[in-house]
Amino acid sequence: MLPRCFQFACAIALLASQASDGASPLEVKSLPGFDFILQNSPTPQKYLIETMPGGIALLDYNNDGLLDIFVVNGGRITSPMTTENFDRHDPKYWNRLYRQNRDGTFTDVTEQAGLANAGDGNYGMGVAVGDYDNDGYPDLYVTSYGKNVLYHNNGDGTFTDVTAKAGVAAGGWSVSAGFFDYDNDGKLDLFVTRYMDWDTQHSKDCGGNFHTYCPPGEFPRTTNILYHNRGDGTFEDVSKSSGIAAKKGHGLGVAFADYDGDG
Repeated sequence: MLPRCFQFACAIALLASQASDGASPLEVKSLPGFDFILQNSPTPQKYLIETMPGGIALLDYNNDGLLDIFVVNGGRITSPMTTENFDRHDPKYWNRLYRQNRDGTFTDVTEQAGLANAGDGNYGMGVAVGDYDNDGYPDLYVTSYGKNVLYHNNGDGTFTDVTAKAGVAAGGWSVSAGFFDYDNDGKLDLFVTRYMDWDTQHSKDCGGNFHTYCPPGEFPRTTNILYHNRGDGTFEDVSKSSGIAAKKGHGLGVAFADYDGDG
């Protein structure tokens, strides 16, 4: 996940081929067909969610050997926010999937892939990629302020929202997420970070006469979530039994490693 990326204006930083002098410069290349502007909807209310949407994932969703691009959008915020709707049914606020073509161009396949509507009540944050059911196709887990969405890759170029069946909607303000096999049973489990206990009705701004966004310490901490993959398409929330829920904080990012080498 890449937070605070407020505009992808048809360009992305790519590592260029090895230069003749042995250096590997960073080159910015235009990506024809990749045309996405993140809608974060800043308001005078200084709602904290405005500061941090915009995850991105590179994945080969159709297994053609080319990396495709999935980008997470924000949503419409009103001032003040009376109903947490966010108008995600409006194409302006859709998440987007861009398929890479053989000629280096990209095609927006969001609608035909079944990813067109992120669900009203969601304000997008991040995305994780993993083949949770071991069928050979990468699946998508999109985090949000609201509820999260798990999209199962059907293997035919389309995705299906299986959040309710899988039991991984979470809730609150989720930011980063990642798939990993924490118990070495051959099935990818899911870890979700959550930022704070916050909603638009209990928001506030700081700075006195000069209204600014409040720092996270102004709002209650919350717990992260660990979901265990049962292997039947469903997950179990093991946050308490695993000890993950014992600590509260302001979670943003996550990384996985066997730091003590015990396997």
